[in-house]
Amino acid sequence: MRTHWHNLSFSLAVVMILPGCKSLPAIPLTTPQPLEVNLNMRLDVYQYRGDEPQDKEAVKTLAEATERQRNRMSEIQTIKDNRFIGEDHRGLLQLREVPAGDWGDYVKRTIDAENEDRMLLMRNQAKELNKALHEIQSDQWKLRIDKAYKGEWIEVPGDNPSTFKWVKAEGPKPKAADTAPAKPEVKKPTESKSKPEAKTTPPPTPQ
Repeated sequence: MRTHWHNLSFSLAVVMILPGCKSLPAIPLTTPQPLEVNLNMRLDVYQYRGDEPQDKEAVKTLAEATERQRNRMSEIQTIKDNRFIGEDHRGLLQLREVPAGDWGDYVKRTIDAENEDRMLLMRNQAKELNKALHEIQSDQWKLRIDKAYKGEWIEVPGDNPSTFKWVKAEGPKPKAADTAPAKPEVKKPTESKSKPEAKTTPPPTPQ
């Protein structure tokens, strides 16, 4: 009997609840127009070759490195004059003798700073010219040893292939324009003007 009343109560509750429920709105599963994928946009992204403006921070860093080199030129020359350093085949400065005390620490710091700036500029040049770094280093080495003053230490090709040796520079090499033979001066032939013939007057005839 109790089970019968329980089932009847449950049925009545369901009947009372159903009229109060509102039907949920239909969710469209299709779109009014088919979806389009812009393939051109993807191609633009992958085919872009980097024509954007140059990084201002990179330009600033390169300019600062050049300025630092200019400011320490006299210091580097003084150290070279004391024969403590030399120009090696990598386009860098190399310590050949370290002075004692604070002077030695100063020389090391100065050379390290100079080599750091040189490498920064050479890497950038290699990137701009699309060349290997060792090619740029070789070019810089040749330029620097050609400008070395007499008595400065420079590294030159050794007696065997792929070897190098230290020698003292004989002085800056003259430029190609300075060693070119002078062209002989070509003189234009002068035209000789013939002198006018002198007129002779016959002697007077006797009368």
